[in-house]
Amino acid sequence: MRQLTLISALVMALSATTAVADDVKVLEKTIDAKSFTRLVLDVPVGEIDVKVVEGTEISLVVELEADKNWLGRSSDISDASIKLREKGSTLRLKVELEDDDNVKQSWTVKMPAEMAAAFNLGVGAVDVTDLTSDIKVDVGVGDIDIKVDTSLYASIKLDAGVGDTSIKGGKGRYQQERVLITSSSELDGSGKAELEANVGVGDIEVRDNQ
Repeated sequence: MRQLTLISALVMALSATTAVADDVKVLEKTIDAKSFTRLVLDVPVGEIDVKVVEGTEISLVVELEADKNWLGRSSDISDASIKLREKGSTLRLKVELEDDDNVKQSWTVKMPAEMAAAFNLGVGAVDVTDLTSDIKVDVGVGDIDIKVDTSLYASIKLDAGVGDTSIKGGKGRYQQERVLITSSSELDGSGKAELEANVGVGDIEVRDNQ
């Protein structure tokens, strides 16, 4: 009897391990980006962590985690893949999924510093570090944290529908406006690049990293 109990427990443990494996998937991809000047990333739900790397390659690691629906079933992520779309010198990336609203996507992106970038996220957080070219970030609900050399930017504009915005450090003409639950911040500098970040509900912070 005890042996049967142990066998049953082992079967249940193995089943649980398999379920976890089915609910999580990691995608990896390396792209030669020397023919591109701009990267666009579209993510419905999750996190985007962006860092710079020397060279001309873009390195991607995406962890997918499927949430259960009201029936207790998880979205099928077994066939998920990173989809690339090229338009001129712009490279657009997304994960190809049938039901992407119920899958959390955690992106780690390593890219050349001088490449322009646009990050579009429905719900979650975006963290960008050390990029030196044009940056545009749009988040529906969540937080945006950007650390750059602000002297490289002619214009930094932040806008939160419900939340707070701030620019810490840097030189130039700084303006901040708060009206009821909205907030906007702007820094006019002497650089050439442009940085724009918008969030529907959440906070935005830009920090000078020099």
